[in-house]
Amino acid sequence: MSLGLHENRVRRRRRFWWGVTKWSLALALIVAAGAYSYRIGSQLAARDVTKAEQRIVELTAEVAGLEGQSSALAAELAKSKEAIAAWQARYEQEVPTGFVRELMAMVQSKLKAGADEERLAFLISAAEKPRACDDQPETKRFIVTTPLQKGANDAVSFADRSITVTGSGTAARDASGNIEAWYDPGQPVSVAFTALGGKSVTAEGTLPLHHSVVVGSNEYRFTFLPGARGFLSVTADRCDYP
Repeated sequence: MSLGLHENRVRRRRRFWWGVTKWSLALALIVAAGAYSYRIGSQLAARDVTKAEQRIVELTAEVAGLEGQSSALAAELAKSKEAIAAWQARYEQEVPTGFVRELMAMVQSKLKAGADEERLAFLISAAEKPRACDDQPETKRFIVTTPLQKGANDAVSFADRSITVTGSGTAARDASGNIEAWYDPGQPVSVAFTALGGKSVTAEGTLPLHHSVVVGSNEYRFTFLPGARGFLSVTADRCDYP
């Protein structure tokens, strides 16, 4: 009887220690797995930190490069603005505008038409002198010819009949659009100046119209305005030339 009790105690003791051993081994495996996992995690984290630090260095270098490019572009932009401002100032200074531009265009037109360069230079130089005019304007009127209006009173003369003036225009229309005999003063007119010998020049434009004719040492300045229906009023004043 005592022998059986002893064996039972031995078996129970073995089972107890076997259980302790199993749990100890299990706990050791769990601890080892945790340690391994922690180590692997630490290595991965360290690797990620290293990559992040490298990326920060790369981005810092890129930002520095972009800042340098931005500064260079800003400097180039400032230089470009200065150059544009300089060219604009030079353009405004050297390129003629207004009356000077119109005068240059007139001179170029005269040169293309065969005018003498020395004569043009002389005339421009002579413009510095004060003009001596009679200040006794003479006013006359004549009928402007149209496709339906031709005949008497269509010419006047000035400068002791050395200049004959005639004109033509666009026929006026009534309220129904029918063509009338007289000219339309709101449309451009063409005025011809014929000197003795048959030489003729023409001026065209809307009224009032201004034009000058030179005869010898005299310049006749003409101004044309609408007159009575069908008529054109012309005023001439003589000045010394040049």
